[in-house]
Amino acid sequence: MPSQSQLKYLSSLKLSKFRQKYAQFVVEGRKAVEEVFHSRWKVLGIWCTVEFVEKHKPVFPYEIMTIAENKKLSAMETPPGVLAWVAMLPIDEIINQKSGNKSADTSGEFTLVLDGISDPGNLGTLIRLADWYGLTEIIASNDSVDCYNPKVLSATMGSFLRVGVRYVNLLEWMSAYRGTIVGADMAGESVYDCEVPPTTALIIGSESHGLRADVKAQLHRVITIPKVGQAESLNAGIAAAIVMDNLLRKMQILPSK
Repeated sequence: MPSQSQLKYLSSLKLSKFRQKYAQFVVEGRKAVEEVFHSRWKVLGIWCTVEFVEKHKPVFPYEIMTIAENKKLSAMETPPGVLAWVAMLPIDEIINQKSGNKSADTSGEFTLVLDGISDPGNLGTLIRLADWYGLTEIIASNDSVDCYNPKVLSATMGSFLRVGVRYVNLLEWMSAYRGTIVGADMAGESVYDCEVPPTTALIIGSESHGLRADVKAQLHRVITIPKVGQAESLNAGIAAAIVMDNLLRKMQILPSK
């Protein structure tokens, strides 16, 4: 069972300031724990409830925790009964990992950039989306949500192991970028009609405010998803999926059919 000092320490990792201070985090859920255990990431400890062990018969080494301890440590409304204490992998090691099952190499050609994404579920979806399309790095503004937030990790479905999020001063990054920067907005050129050059960065804005004015001022192009119905907007994850799929096909990184 976790000691009282471990309980206090692991519970503190729910907060971003302590995750960043110690470069450690907690991941929850059977699939995520299994994936991190079999990855190159350093697992410092795994705890399971008796109920979880009886149901799932885990093959990884673990210690027992009570249901009460799980509730204290968990960031989930319904604790899954298993959690792992993990050391962060340096971002350059994440993005340089080689994957043998990529259908396309997007490295150096297409960059996904996030401007003020604050919803953990949306960031988790965007990380999963990047992994789906073979990206290993996302650029995010410094005020975007922490990628090791427990709800972000849960939403990635394990993709956080393969996609690193690099936090930057976004305006400085845009000034230094040597390619075409396009932004997704409610008004602009149709994503279905636009053509993009071989090196392109796509910026997705925040869920509530979209792209900030100073970011829009540095864009080379603004694109939109044409609307047919009456929905007010799309969330960041859905919008990014539609735009990315179209741009990657136009860039011939993905097949057109």
